[in-house]
Amino acid sequence: MTSKLWLIGMMSSGKTKVGRRLSKLSGFRLADTDDQIVERAGMAIPEIFATHGEPAFRTMECEEVARIAGGSERLVVATGGGAILDEQNRSLMRETGMVVWLKPSIASLIAKGKTKNRPLLLGHDDLAARYTEIWEARKHLYEEAAHISISMDGKTRKEAAKEVWRLWQAR
Repeated sequence: MTSKLWLIGMMSSGKTKVGRRLSKLSGFRLADTDDQIVERAGMAIPEIFATHGEPAFRTMECEEVARIAGGSERLVVATGGGAILDEQNRSLMRETGMVVWLKPSIASLIAKGKTKNRPLLLGHDDLAARYTEIWEARKHLYEEAAHISISMDGKTRKEAAKEVWRLWQAR
């Protein structure tokens, strides 16, 4: 059995919440790449973007994915929405575990309207257009990275976690 259960998906897709539930179901520790970056950088993600820019954040993200992938501990890993932008990240995730794409519809993401702590949404008046733009730029990368995808529409985070855990056990 592979040692990591990687959760990927758009921002606000439920990776952290599903990850917490999966951690309880599996007994595996949860590693959240965004939380780890914040801890190591000593500043919040919006502050990293504002102070150092997105490229610096993406470098930190790559370092975190590599660090997690290099460990032998079984983990549930909630990644940041853009972790799949880097080819090496996609490869490391696939090689070291099962990669699950949590896939809500764009409409459900927009309905949440969560912009706090989302640097890629700040300053955009048309959230629907911005979410769609990000989705269009990334969906092929999510598809490339994922072993499986789980539709999140009409599911609670608990239901999604149970489905992912069932698939993990069957693997």
